[in-house]
Order: sequence, then C-alpha cells, then structure tokens
Amino acid sequence: MENLKPFDPRDIDESLTRIVTHGGHVYLMFPYISGIEAVPRFESLSITIAGPAASAEDLSRLTAVVENAGTDGAWFISFSTPWRVRAEDVQNLRSRGSVRKRQ
Repeated sequence: MENLKPFDPRDIDESLTRIVTHGGHVYLMFPYISGIEAVPRFESLSITIAGPAASAEDLSRLTAVVENAGTDGAWFISFSTPWRVRAEDVQNLRSRGSVRKRQ
C-alpha cells in the first residue's frame, strides 16, 4: 500500500474504465478495489451508455457517480488501480509519507 497516491475522480479517462455489453445494454464501468472493509475486494461503479464507445458526456456522468460513492472515504490510486479507502485511514496514509526500501 506504499504506492497509493491521492486520486481525483475527475481524472477518470478511458484507461481506467471498461465497456461491457450485457442483456442488450452497454455499460461504462469503473473497476476499483474497495478498502472500506477489513478485507479488500474488487468492485465497480457503472452507468448505461448509448453506444459502443464512451463519450465525454458519459465519462462526466460516470465521474459524478464515482464522486458520490466516495463520500464515506477517499479515492487513491496505486499504479493504474483505483482504491477507495475509509475516511479514518486517509490521515494515516497521508501522514505516513514515503518509505524507502533498505538496500
């Protein structure tokens, strides 16, 4: 978890989303790891879109969904994987700073 950096949901782009077709609908999904509970788990947030590719408006709508989902925690990113962590863990993560590996 030393690689976690603060993440702003307004930075969501195509590289952090997936398009999934299921049951005749097309979904724009934002997969992430939820660190809210004791054991992290994979989750996703999604919206239905009209076509086979996401538009700027679709990304904006998805961003609003992600921002609303983060009210009980905070968003971070590790490499290219978004994480949602508990509010009480945020201060600990920010005050920890970077840790150097021993050589």
